Amino acid sequence: MLQVFRALSAMLALVAIALVSALITMRLAIHGAEVRVPEMPGLPLSEAVAKLHARGLQAGIDGHFYSATQPPGHVLTQSPPPGTLVRKSWRVRLTESLGPQRAEIPNLDGMDQSIATITIRRSGLQTGDVAAVPYAYAAENTVIAQTPLAHATDVQGPKIGILTAQPATPPEDASVMPDLTGETFTSAALAIIHAGFKLAPLQSASSTAASVAAAAPQAATNPHPTPPPISTQTSIPSGTVIAQTPAAGTRVPGGATIQLTVQP
Repeated sequence: MLQVFRALSAMLALVAIALVSALITMRLAIHGAEVRVPEMPGLPLSEAVAKLHARGLQAGIDGHFYSATQPPGHVLTQSPPPGTLVRKSWRVRLTESLGPQRAEIPNLDGMDQSIATITIRRSGLQTGDVAAVPYAYAAENTVIAQTPLAHATDVQGPKIGILTAQPATPPEDASVMPDLTGETFTSAALAIIHAGFKLAPLQSASSTAASVAAAAPQAATNPHPTPPPISTQTSIPSGTVIAQTPAAGTRVPGGATIQLTVQP
């Protein structure tokens, strides 16, 4: 019995020793594969990359920025910071200094996107993010904003982001206004109501003719007088639509009010 107990004790001791050895070996293996990140800012980029490779680390260029403190081609910032313990083959991100800002930021407002891109490149700069928004007050693909602003100084980097105009999106319930001229007032009114529009109070051609007559004294000073409206033609049957607002082909939202002018 005593011999069995001694044998079990010996086996337990061997297992304990094996576990401790495995833990020590694992700890040495883990820490043996870790290195501390050296300090890179201020070094020439080629020297910084070689220094990282010598420690088994990788280098990644994470951008180029203007700097009043670091000369061109030198490391400006790094990540992770110096002294950080990382695994071997870890990628250290570096930013490169372009030196002080020398290129002037051009004014791109109102330019077509393609012309703005060419202007940026000719200035020795780079095109940054390009975005577009619906905008009804400028032609499609026209630059309506930029970052940095024109003639800005002490900018961070050489990239210029631009915002361009796109056609304004019409309302989803918009419809194209049909041509109702020549229709009878009854059929035109029914078409308007069935389409979900509102009908404005009826306007007769007589009121239109009266407004034309009121403007007649000015005709003498106008070398190109406006032709009389169609309502003055007596051959049109009474109750016929001779004008409409909005005009045919116009996109109008649902529920809009339609004005009809009819022959009396």
